[in-house]
Amino acid sequence: MGQGSSCRRRTARDRDGVPGSNGRAAAAALGFRESPADVPWESWSGTGSGELRLVGGGGRCAGRVEVKHGGEWGSVCAFDSDREARWAVVVCRQLGCGRVARASLHAPFGPGSGRIWLQPFFCNGTEDALERCPNFGWGRHFCGHEQDVGVTCTDAVELRLAGGGSPCAGRVEVKLQGHWGTVGDDNWDLEDAEVVCQQLGCGSASGAFSARDRFGVGDGLVSLALVDCRGDEAKLWDCEIHGWGPYNGSIHGLDAAVVCQGFSRLVGGDGSCAGRLEVRQGRAWVGVCEDRVDMKMAQVVCRELGCGEVIAIAGSGRFGAVSGSLWDGGFQCNGTEPRLSACARRPAQSPGCSGPGSVICSSYTGFRLGNGSSGCSGRVEVAVRGTWGSVCASEWDLADAHVLCRHVGCGRALSVLPGGSFGSGEGPLRPDAFGCSGSERHPGQCPVAVLGKPPCAPGNAAAVNCSGAVESLRLVKSENRCEGYLESKTSTGAWRRVPGEVTLLRNFSNVCSKLGCGGLEKSHGVPGTSILWSINWQEKGILKTVIRDIVQMTTDLSTRTISEDYFGSDYWSMTTAPADIPHGTYLVCSGSLQVRLVGSSGRCAGRVEVYSGGSWSWVCQEGWELQDAAVVCRELGCGTALQAPGWARLGGGPGPLWPYSPECSGSEESLWECGRTERRECGRGGGAGAVCSEQLSVRLAGGPGRCRGFLEISYNGTWGRVCAKGTSPGTAATVCQQLGCGHRGGLTAVSTQEPTEAWLAWVGCEDGARSLWQCPSAPWHLQSCGTDVHARVECEEHSDGTTEGHTTPYPEGATSTGVPRRRPRAVPVGSVSVPTVLCVVLGTLLCLSLGALALLLCRARARRRGPGRAADAISNAVYEELDYKAMPEYQEVPTPPGSLLEGWVKKLPYDTGDSVEGSDTEAAPDPPARPEQGPPDGYDDVLDVAQEPLTASTGDISEGVARQRWICVLPTGGIYSPPGPPGATREPSEQPPGHMDYDDVGTSTLGTLP
Repeated sequence: MGQGSSCRRRTARDRDGVPGSNGRAAAAALGFRESPADVPWESWSGTGSGELRLVGGGGRCAGRVEVKHGGEWGSVCAFDSDREARWAVVVCRQLGCGRVARASLHAPFGPGSGRIWLQPFFCNGTEDALERCPNFGWGRHFCGHEQDVGVTCTDAVELRLAGGGSPCAGRVEVKLQGHWGTVGDDNWDLEDAEVVCQQLGCGSASGAFSARDRFGVGDGLVSLALVDCRGDEAKLWDCEIHGWGPYNGSIHGLDAAVVCQGFSRLVGGDGSCAGRLEVRQGRAWVGVCEDRVDMKMAQVVCRELGCGEVIAIAGSGRFGAVSGSLWDGGFQCNGTEPRLSACARRPAQSPGCSGPGSVICSSYTGFRLGNGSSGCSGRVEVAVRGTWGSVCASEWDLADAHVLCRHVGCGRALSVLPGGSFGSGEGPLRPDAFGCSGSERHPGQCPVAVLGKPPCAPGNAAAVNCSGAVESLRLVKSENRCEGYLESKTSTGAWRRVPGEVTLLRNFSNVCSKLGCGGLEKSHGVPGTSILWSINWQEKGILKTVIRDIVQMTTDLSTRTISEDYFGSDYWSMTTAPADIPHGTYLVCSGSLQVRLVGSSGRCAGRVEVYSGGSWSWVCQEGWELQDAAVVCRELGCGTALQAPGWARLGGGPGPLWPYSPECSGSEESLWECGRTERRECGRGGGAGAVCSEQLSVRLAGGPGRCRGFLEISYNGTWGRVCAKGTSPGTAATVCQQLGCGHRGGLTAVSTQEPTEAWLAWVGCEDGARSLWQCPSAPWHLQSCGTDVHARVECEEHSDGTTEGHTTPYPEGATSTGVPRRRPRAVPVGSVSVPTVLCVVLGTLLCLSLGALALLLCRARARRRGPGRAADAISNAVYEELDYKAMPEYQEVPTPPGSLLEGWVKKLPYDTGDSVEGSDTEAAPDPPARPEQGPPDGYDDVLDVAQEPLTASTGDISEGVARQRWICVLPTGGIYSPPGPPGATREPSEQPPGHMDYDDVGTSTLGTLP
C-alpha cells in the first residue's frame, strides 16, 4: 500500500459525545477567533438572498451545498478542523429535509466549478439559515473547491428489504442519490439487524445473514459498507458507518440480509393466516382489543403476513382465550399500507377490552363465475395470489355453491351443473376441495383440502346456476351470515340498520327463514346514540319505511309487555347510530349453529365445541360414543371417526358447558339432527373429543430435534414419509413455518436402509405457501419410494433455539429485556463425523508422546548442568521469557476522501486530533519513534522475521472486505484485507497486521502479516 493508506480494526464506537468536540480549538490554533469584532466577515445576519440547494445527490435532500448570492450560485467550503459540522444541521433544517444522515468535506459529490460564496465556521446548529453562521463574508474563503462540503439528510435516504417475499425479510438495501444499493459487511450481526427491523416497523430481528445464503445477492450498486450498530439506534444511518457509497459493486458476496420476527401475527388458528391478532410491544407479543380491529386494519395485516385477502374479522371467542396481555390501543389504517406498523397509532380508549380481536385471511384473492350467458351462472373460477384458474367439479357441492352465489351477489344456488358445462377455461384446473357448510359469508372461510387430492380430469371444471335474486335483507358484523345486526335495503339500493327497539315488539323467525338460515335461536336489541325525531327529516323518513317493512314481514311478539304505539305512531322514539357503532336488532338464526374440533394441530381432531346462541360451548364426554364422533367428522368433511377420546386427553373447554347430551345413531349428516337430552352439569368435568381419518399432522423425524429430519405426514391415523423426487424446494420453507422452526429450510434427498413407507410420491408447495395442507401433491397412497430417496428437511431455526447464520434469534414469541447480543453458534449434538473423532484421538496420543519425549530431554539437560540446577531445569526448558509491550488502545481518525471507509479509521492514543462521523479532515501526526530492541539477554532462539510488503488494492469493493477482522483503507478509495488460511478467523485480542508506515496513522512494529 502506498502513502496515505490506513488500517482500522472494527470495535464498538464510543458515543458518549459528539466526536471532535474541540473543533473550535483547532480553528483557534489556526489564528481564528469566535469574536466577530476581530474577524473581517460580513454581518452575522447575512446579506444574501437566502436561497440554498443541494446538487449532485440525486434529489433535493442530498448533494453539494450551494448558495445563491447576487443572482449567481456558488459552493460552500469549510476547514478540515470543522469536525462538528454543525453547518450540516442548519442546511438540512433550512431545506426541510429532516436530520443529518452524513456530512462530509472534500467534495463528496464532486467539486464545484464556479464561485465559492461562503466558508462558515463555528455554527451553533440553531441558525435559521446557513448564511447566519459566522463566515468571512460573501466570496471570502481560505479553502478551495476540493473542500466543497456535501450533506445527505435523512429524507434522502430510504431503507427496504428485497428478495424475501415480504416487507420484513430479505436483502438489506438503502437508497442513496436516487438509486437503490445493497449493504456490504463482513461482520453483519444481530445488533445491526435489530436496527433495520425496528426502523422498518418489523419487530425484533430473528436473524442476521449473508444475502448470498438466504435471498440472493444484489446486482447493482453498494450503498453502504461496514456498519457497526449497538442495536438501540433509531435509524441505520445513526450507526457507525465506515463506508458511504454508492460504490460500483461488481461483487456482492458480502451483501447483508435480515429476517425480522414481524410486527403482527395471527395465532390460535389452523395455520398462520387466521387467528387472534397480536402485535409487538417492546420485546413481547400482546393481543389487540376486538373493538379496535376494523376491515382496513385487517387488510394490512393479511398483506403483511403474505396471506392474501382479508375474509372476516372474527369475534373474541373464535380462536380461544388470549394467553398474554391485551393492548387497548389501535391503528388508523387506510388499507394500502405495506405493514401494520406504517399505520397511524390511535390512543387507548376506556373502558377496557371486551376480548381479543381476530382476523381471517385467505390465499384466494378472488371468486367469479365465467363463460356463462348471465352474470349469475357459469364456470367456478378462483384467483390464488393473483392467478386465475378453475375449480375441479369432483368435490364441489350445493353448499359450496350457495356460499359462492351469495358472495357474487346472485342470491342462492339453484343447482350444481355437471363438470365442464361451461368449458374448462384458461389457467390451472385446481383440485381444491371446498368444505362449506352453507352459512359462511365468503368462500374463503370454508375449509379447503388440497394435499393428497388427485389431479382433476381435463375439462372437469365446476359449474353453478344461481337464482340471481337480489336479497333485501342481510345480517352483518359477524363471521357467519346467519348471525348479526339486521339491515334492510332501501329503494335507492342503500342499506339501513333496523333499530334495536323493534325486538321488543316483533318475532323475527320469518326473517331467518327468508334468509335461508332456518329458525330463530335468539334476538336482542342494542340501543343507538340518537333518537329518530332528532335526526334530519330525509333520514327519518327512510328509517320509518324500513321499520314498517320489517313489521309487515314479522309476527307479533307473544311475550310483548309494551303496547304497539309505545315508541309513537311513527316510531320517533326509537334510536339509531352511525354504522361503525354497535346498535340495532341482533339475530342469531339456527343456520349459524356450528361444530368444531379444537386443541390439536388440525381441524379434524380435538375437543368438540358447538356454536349456539352466539357463543362456543364444550360438550360433556359422559355418554359420548364413537357414533357421535362419526357425525361430527362427517359434518366437518373430515372422513370417518377413528377415536372418541374423553376428558382425560382433552380436558374441558374455556367456555360454558353445552346444556345437552347428543344421542346420535351415526348416520346423521349434522350433530343438530341428532336427538339430545338436557344436561346441566358434567359429572367428570371433561370434554368430548373426536379424531377423524382426514386429520393431518406433520413432523420431522429421525433428526436431532423437532426441526430437522425426514418429512413425515400423519393421515388416516398412520404416519408416512414423502418421496424426494418431484418434491419442490419451497416445500421445506412451508413445513418449517408450519412447525414454528423459522422461515426457511433446506430440502435434501436421503436414502435409508430400513424399509419405510411413504404416503405421498411428491409435494409441490410454491414459494410463499403458508400451509402444507393447501399444497398440491400426489394422491394419498402408502407406497415405497423404490429407487427414489426420502425427503429430509433442515430448518434454519433448530429446536434448541439456534439458527443457521451469523446469529442466534429469539424464538418466535419469546421476550427479552435488553438488546440482543451475539452468541457463539451451538454445535449440534450428534453431528461429529467419524474422521473427526479419529483425528482427535490420534492427536491426543501424539501430544502425550511428545510430552514424554520433552520430559526425557529436560532430565538429560538437567544432568548435564549438574545437580545444583536440576530443580528448575524443567521450568527453564518450558517457559521462555519474552520482552512484551502491550499494544496501545486504538481510537478512530478520519480517512482520506474517496475511501470506501470514508469517515472513520483507527488511530493510536498519541494522536491529538478529533473526528466526526462522515467528515474528512487532516491526517493524524506521526507518533513518536519506538526504540529498536534486540533479543533479550540469554536467549538465542528469537529470530528477526522479515516483513513482506503489502500489495496495493485495485479499489474494488470485493477486494479486502473479506470475512476477516482487519480491513485497510487505501487512499484511492479501495480497501485491503490481509490474507489468511481458508476458514481462519481472528479473535478480538489479536494484534493489528503488519508494519504500517503511513502519515495518517503512524509507525508501529506490531507484527507481520500471516
